[in-house]
Amino acid sequence: MDTIIATTALRYAKRGLMGSFIVAAALLAGCKSRPIAPQDSAPQPPAVPAPPAASGLSTVRSMADYRRRAAQQILAASPGGTYTGPVSEPAYGIVVVSVALNADGSIKSANFLRRSSVGPDVNDMAIQAVRRVGSFGPISNLAGPWEFSETFFYNDARKFQLRTVVEKL
Repeated sequence: MDTIIATTALRYAKRGLMGSFIVAAALLAGCKSRPIAPQDSAPQPPAVPAPPAASGLSTVRSMADYRRRAAQQILAASPGGTYTGPVSEPAYGIVVVSVALNADGSIKSANFLRRSSVGPDVNDMAIQAVRRVGSFGPISNLAGPWEFSETFFYNDARKFQLRTVVEKL
Protein backbone atom coordinates (compact mmCIF):
# COMPACT_ATOMS: atom_id res chain seq x y z
CA MET A 1 0.00 0.00 0.00
CA ASP A 2 2.83 2.40 0.86
CA THR A 3 4.46 1.63 -2.52
CA ILE A 4 1.28 2.50 -4.41
CA ILE A 5 0.94 5.81 -2.53
CA ALA A 6 4.60 6.66 -3.14
CA THR A 7 4.32 5.85 -6.88
CA THR A 8 1.14 7.91 -7.23
CA ALA A 9 2.68 10.82 -5.35
CA LEU A 10 5.74 10.74 -7.60
CA ARG A 11 3.59 10.67 -10.73
CA TYR A 12 1.57 13.72 -9.57
CA ALA A 13 4.63 15.55 -8.35
CA LYS A 14 5.96 15.58 -11.96
CA ARG A 15 2.81 17.46 -13.09
CA GLY A 16 3.58 20.50 -10.93
CA LEU A 17 2.68 22.06 -7.62
CA MET A 18 -1.07 21.61 -7.95
CA GLY A 19 -0.68 17.89 -8.37
CA SER A 20 1.59 17.71 -5.34
CA PHE A 21 -0.93 19.61 -3.31
CA ILE A 22 -3.75 17.26 -4.29
CA VAL A 23 -1.64 14.19 -3.49
CA ALA A 24 -0.58 15.61 -0.14
CA ALA A 25 -4.20 16.35 0.74
CA ALA A 26 -5.22 12.82 -0.26
CA LEU A 27 -2.41 11.31 1.77
CA LEU A 28 -3.35 13.32 4.84
CA ALA A 29 -7.00 12.40 4.49
CA GLY A 30 -6.16 8.71 4.45
CA CYS A 31 -3.67 8.76 7.32
CA LYS A 32 -4.40 6.95 10.49
CA SER A 33 -3.19 8.51 13.69
CA ARG A 34 -1.01 6.41 15.90
CA PRO A 35 -0.68 7.02 19.63
CA ILE A 36 2.67 8.45 20.59
CA ALA A 37 4.42 6.53 23.33
CA PRO A 38 5.06 8.72 26.37
CA GLN A 39 8.66 9.75 26.90
CA ASP A 40 8.47 9.37 30.64
CA SER A 41 6.09 7.06 32.44
CA ALA A 42 6.15 9.19 35.60
CA PRO A 43 2.87 11.04 36.23
CA GLN A 44 2.95 14.69 35.21
CA PRO A 45 1.89 17.35 37.74
CA PRO A 46 -1.28 19.27 36.90
CA ALA A 47 -0.84 22.56 35.05
CA VAL A 48 -2.39 24.52 37.92
CA PRO A 49 -1.76 23.07 41.37
CA ALA A 50 -4.82 22.47 43.48
CA PRO A 51 -5.09 24.47 46.69
CA PRO A 52 -3.57 22.51 49.58
CA ALA A 53 -5.86 20.67 51.94
CA ALA A 54 -6.42 22.25 55.33
CA SER A 55 -4.43 19.53 57.08
CA GLY A 56 -1.48 19.59 54.66
CA LEU A 57 -0.90 23.26 53.89
CA SER A 58 2.36 23.98 52.16
CA THR A 59 4.76 26.55 53.54
CA VAL A 60 4.69 30.00 51.98
CA ARG A 61 7.60 32.22 51.02
CA SER A 62 6.26 35.63 51.99
CA MET A 63 3.62 37.29 54.11
CA ALA A 64 1.89 38.47 50.92
CA ASP A 65 1.54 34.83 49.80
CA TYR A 66 0.27 33.89 53.25
CA ARG A 67 -2.30 36.69 53.13
CA ARG A 68 -3.56 35.55 49.69
CA ARG A 69 -3.89 31.98 50.96
CA ALA A 70 -5.68 33.21 54.09
CA ALA A 71 -8.17 35.16 51.96
CA GLN A 72 -8.98 32.02 49.97
CA GLN A 73 -9.48 30.10 53.21
CA ILE A 74 -11.83 32.77 54.59
CA LEU A 75 -13.89 32.64 51.40
CA ALA A 76 -13.97 28.83 51.43
CA ALA A 77 -15.10 28.81 55.07
CA SER A 78 -17.99 31.18 54.26
CA PRO A 79 -19.99 29.54 51.47
CA GLY A 80 -23.05 31.58 50.62
CA GLY A 81 -21.70 34.57 52.53
CA THR A 82 -19.59 36.03 49.76
CA TYR A 83 -20.02 37.67 46.37
CA THR A 84 -17.66 37.93 43.42
CA GLY A 85 -16.79 40.72 41.05
CA PRO A 86 -16.19 44.37 41.74
CA VAL A 87 -17.04 45.94 45.05
CA SER A 88 -20.52 47.41 45.10
CA GLU A 89 -20.58 51.19 45.30
CA PRO A 90 -21.33 52.40 47.85
CA ALA A 91 -20.49 49.46 50.06
CA TYR A 92 -23.04 48.72 52.76
CA GLY A 93 -20.24 48.29 55.28
CA ILE A 94 -16.45 48.16 55.37
CA VAL A 95 -14.71 46.25 58.16
CA VAL A 96 -10.95 45.83 58.62
CA VAL A 97 -9.81 42.97 60.84
CA SER A 98 -6.28 42.44 62.15
CA VAL A 99 -5.40 38.77 62.69
CA ALA A 100 -2.46 37.74 64.92
CA LEU A 101 -1.30 34.15 64.60
CA ASN A 102 0.60 31.52 66.54
CA ALA A 103 3.48 29.66 64.84
CA ASP A 104 1.15 26.83 63.79
CA GLY A 105 -1.22 29.29 62.07
CA SER A 106 -3.93 29.16 64.72
CA ILE A 107 -5.57 32.45 65.60
CA LYS A 108 -4.01 34.22 68.57
CA SER A 109 -6.35 37.22 68.28
CA ALA A 110 -8.67 38.91 65.81
CA ASN A 111 -9.36 42.60 66.40
CA PHE A 112 -10.98 45.46 64.55
CA LEU A 113 -8.85 48.09 62.86
CA ARG A 114 -12.03 49.62 61.43
CA ARG A 115 -15.65 48.96 62.29
CA SER A 116 -18.65 49.73 60.13
CA SER A 117 -20.89 52.37 61.67
CA VAL A 118 -23.41 52.26 58.83
CA GLY A 119 -23.93 48.49 59.08
CA PRO A 120 -22.80 47.49 62.58
CA ASP A 121 -24.24 43.99 62.12
CA VAL A 122 -21.42 43.15 59.69
CA ASN A 123 -18.69 43.78 62.28
CA ASP A 124 -19.32 40.49 64.10
CA MET A 125 -19.88 38.73 60.77
CA ALA A 126 -16.33 39.61 59.69
CA ILE A 127 -14.78 38.30 62.93
CA GLN A 128 -16.86 35.11 62.66
CA ALA A 129 -15.68 34.59 59.06
CA VAL A 130 -12.05 34.75 60.23
CA ARG A 131 -12.62 32.46 63.22
CA ARG A 132 -14.42 29.86 61.07
CA VAL A 133 -11.08 29.11 59.39
CA GLY A 134 -9.55 28.02 62.70
CA SER A 135 -5.98 27.64 61.45
CA PHE A 136 -4.44 29.35 58.46
CA GLY A 137 -1.53 26.90 58.30
CA PRO A 138 2.04 27.01 59.59
CA ILE A 139 3.80 30.35 59.45
CA SER A 140 6.89 29.77 61.59
CA ASN A 141 9.16 29.81 58.52
CA LEU A 142 8.42 33.54 58.12
CA ALA A 143 9.80 36.30 60.30
CA GLY A 144 7.40 37.63 62.92
CA PRO A 145 5.28 39.29 63.96
CA TRP A 146 2.82 36.86 62.42
CA GLU A 147 -0.15 39.02 61.65
CA PHE A 148 -2.07 40.32 58.69
CA SER A 149 -5.11 42.48 58.10
CA GLU A 150 -8.05 41.88 55.81
CA THR A 151 -10.68 44.30 54.58
CA PHE A 152 -14.26 43.06 54.22
CA PHE A 153 -16.54 44.92 51.77
CA TYR A 154 -20.20 44.14 52.46
CA ASN A 155 -23.04 44.70 50.01
CA ASP A 156 -26.71 45.35 50.84
CA ALA A 157 -27.36 41.59 50.99
CA ARG A 158 -24.76 41.33 53.82
CA LYS A 159 -22.39 39.29 51.64
CA PHE A 160 -18.72 40.17 51.58
CA GLN A 161 -15.82 40.49 49.19
CA LEU A 162 -12.21 40.62 50.42
CA ARG A 163 -9.74 43.32 49.46
CA THR A 164 -7.02 40.74 48.84
CA VAL A 165 -9.23 39.10 46.21
CA VAL A 166 -10.42 42.40 44.70
CA GLU A 167 -6.80 43.54 44.26
CA LYS A 168 -6.27 40.60 41.90
CA LEU A 169 -9.27 41.56 39.67
